[in-house]
Amino acid sequence: MKHTCILVVLACLPVQTIYASCKDLLNLQLPDARIETAQMVAEPVPHCKTTGTIGRNIGFSLWLPEDWNGRFVMGGAGGFVRPEDNQALRLLGDSVLTRGYATASTDTGHRGDGQDARWALNDWEAIVNYGHLGMHRAVTNSKAAIADHYGRKPDKSFFIGCSNGGRQALHEAQRYPEDFDGIIAGAPALNFTGVTAAFLQITQHMFPNQNDLSAATVTFQDRQLLREAIETQCDHLDGLRDRILHDPTQCDFDPATLLCPTDQAGQGCLSAKKIAAIKNVYGGPTINGRALHVGFPYGAESTEANGWGSWFTMGSGAGGPPAAYNFSVGLMRNFVYHNPDWTYAGYDWSQFSKDMVPVSHVLNATSPDLSAFRANGGKLLIFHGWADVALSAHMSTEYVEQVYQHDTSAVEDLRLFMVPGLLHCLGGPGPSQVDWLGELEQWHNSGDAPETITARFADQEGARKLCAWPAKAVYQSGDANNPASYMCEGP
Repeated sequence: MKHTCILVVLACLPVQTIYASCKDLLNLQLPDARIETAQMVAEPVPHCKTTGTIGRNIGFSLWLPEDWNGRFVMGGAGGFVRPEDNQALRLLGDSVLTRGYATASTDTGHRGDGQDARWALNDWEAIVNYGHLGMHRAVTNSKAAIADHYGRKPDKSFFIGCSNGGRQALHEAQRYPEDFDGIIAGAPALNFTGVTAAFLQITQHMFPNQNDLSAATVTFQDRQLLREAIETQCDHLDGLRDRILHDPTQCDFDPATLLCPTDQAGQGCLSAKKIAAIKNVYGGPTINGRALHVGFPYGAESTEANGWGSWFTMGSGAGGPPAAYNFSVGLMRNFVYHNPDWTYAGYDWSQFSKDMVPVSHVLNATSPDLSAFRANGGKLLIFHGWADVALSAHMSTEYVEQVYQHDTSAVEDLRLFMVPGLLHCLGGPGPSQVDWLGELEQWHNSGDAPETITARFADQEGARKLCAWPAKAVYQSGDANNPASYMCEGP
């Protein structure tokens, strides 16, 4: 009887899954990759951290929690990609690991700063790996390592990325539709050639002399004046005066109203040269009257970090050229012309579209056909900040409209949420805190596409309602920071 009792007690004990040890990954045999480091890390939860190389030079990293939830989330990488820029961890923080997700990142085949493109000079293999192939290979090998470590494949695989990471996300949906069950694409740089045109023309206006990057045409004081004028005319149009343009498309502000009568910059007005530079931001790049890309909505004019300052106008006296300069000049020199001395002085814009064709096939993620991804059960969740001045919000709204026009049923598996006051991926005066991964999980588990999402403020109490595009959250009455004070309206 005593022996039988022991057997009964043992039978009632919970079954504990035993995984391979972290160090065992060093012996993992993969067709085209090798694991080079593997060590246990205690924080934020115990997990195995590994690094490896795919092929000749595609670096990838894995974070494998001991208490695995059976799911995998791949993190995208921003800009020209730097090592271990895992946007799943950067956008969602420790919650990725504390909730039990295995996660991974890749440098896509090069080592460098996120705004340095010199690695691409005369190296088309590096360009293709950066464009899309390096990510796909990292996903494939990460899944193989996860299956070896845990003894089974992930139940579900997700992706989250913003900016260039959002572009990577769309490439995964369009080119490699079986890689992921669900994808989150934040502010995707989907039309890379259009973004380059926008950045380059803005840079030409802000720094007409490429040899003098000490001061931009539009100064900080000019930007303050511009922002005040925009808010005076448009802030109240959404029913609130809170310095947040809930829907910038309502605003029809004309920068020319700030033109000085004598065409000389003075107190409370701007010169024609400054007005032209500002109009180029909102109007978008053109050549002989033909639009090359969309313009930017009104937003972040007087913001330094992650606003007009760091993206458009920062001079060398304030920490170096702005990001628009680094990305556009870097791409033209290293991806397009393969000439480290290329300059935009006297640039012939009539050649732009033709010269960009080779890289556009590799970098752009503009296909509206998501049928293969959707047939595999895939769900695509896109978000974009209305105050983003790195990548225009109009790029995302136009893309989603093109997908819906291509196949009206795509609304079942693709949702876009526009976020008022959100800067590029993170920050800004608006409600910027959303558990995007949790929203995607809920959608995938229930099968019910989200119609609304709650976005919380990062630095104050309260939240606001976001509505699935093309509907927009319209303030009704009551507490402005209560989602119940808004209704979704529109087609």
